[in-house]
Amino acid sequence: MSSRMDSCDSRIDNLCARIEALETKTASPSGLSGNGTDASLLETIAQLKTDLNDRDQDLLHNDLEISCVPEQAGENTIHIVSTLGQKLGVTLSEHDIVDATRVGRAPLLEEGVPARPRLLVVRLARRAVRDRLLQAARVRRGATTEGTGLPGPGSRFYVNERLTAFNRRLFQRARQLKEQHGWRYVWTRDGRIYLRQRPGTDSPRHRIRTESDLARVFGSLDVCSQA
Repeated sequence: MSSRMDSCDSRIDNLCARIEALETKTASPSGLSGNGTDASLLETIAQLKTDLNDRDQDLLHNDLEISCVPEQAGENTIHIVSTLGQKLGVTLSEHDIVDATRVGRAPLLEEGVPARPRLLVVRLARRAVRDRLLQAARVRRGATTEGTGLPGPGSRFYVNERLTAFNRRLFQRARQLKEQHGWRYVWTRDGRIYLRQRPGTDSPRHRIRTESDLARVFGSLDVCSQA
């Protein structure tokens, strides 16, 4: 795992260097020979940024996000993840969980009521364990924290793949457009975003990697400006 991460880091550094070089060339008048060259460079930069985002997403293949889990001071996040795994029917050993931490700003009290708890980000030792948890969460959709020893009344919690910041925004936008256009499905699998209009083999599955893909799928160039 360490070797693979080092290799990914090296490739990401290389992509960043290429993007910076192309952006510098685009910004420099001497680096452009006409509108065709300009468009070609911008297209290359956009492709490199997409590739860089894909590399970043690959580094999150063993990660999960668990939301709506009550938070308290001095909590043991590793123990919380193990307990929630048992609630979903998945037994996790101490070797299965590499790290578990809260992300985002600390919750504030609003008129004596705790604000929404922060996301619990989990890194697992193996992708197979992550996949078992995701599958169990789908099967036991509606599972709550009741009986786990967490504070407060039992509340529903959600287990999802961890996405890069770009993919998270793109997924949120895809969900909004799904509702606006009356489509049935939007989902993620292995960090990739997909859309489908309706059930059945006659309805194709669309892979969404950029905002331009949303414009292509929904037939409106306004999508890019609204995202």
